[in-house]
Amino acid sequence: MFIELTVAFISSLAFAVVFNVPVRYLLPGALAGAIGWLIFRSLGGTNTAIFFASVAIGLIAEAGARMFRVPVLIIAVPGMIPLVPGVQAYSTMLALVKGDFIGALTNGTETLFAAGAIAVGIALATVPMRLVRKGGERHIRKTPHIRITSVDSPKR
Repeated sequence: MFIELTVAFISSLAFAVVFNVPVRYLLPGALAGAIGWLIFRSLGGTNTAIFFASVAIGLIAEAGARMFRVPVLIIAVPGMIPLVPGVQAYSTMLALVKGDFIGALTNGTETLFAAGAIAVGIALATVPMRLVRKGGERHIRKTPHIRITSVDSPKR
């Protein structure tokens, strides 16, 4: 388990370096990745585990963003890298190339569910915090009510 956590930390760190995250924010993103991987492995490695790990990474990113006064994505995106279902996507493409359409459909569905779990987990963690931070309902854009006074426009 220690080796897996180390690899998750290094992969998150390397991704952050490649995408030019400032040096002082490399550690929070890499720690988020390692903690997310720990939660993922502790819960059994299923799509539900991916969801809960994504929620945890989103909350860590929100807290880190407030602490360091940076955008949430600087911490959240490198933290998500260990959870990305790359092997499943590769297996899907390999099955398609080999002509195993049932296997491709099975692997592709699992890949989409894993990606959806990541997206919903992050959204569930970050959207309510953004609404709270922005002041709630008064910053939600509302559509103006258009009143139609007459059906026909006057002709000139």
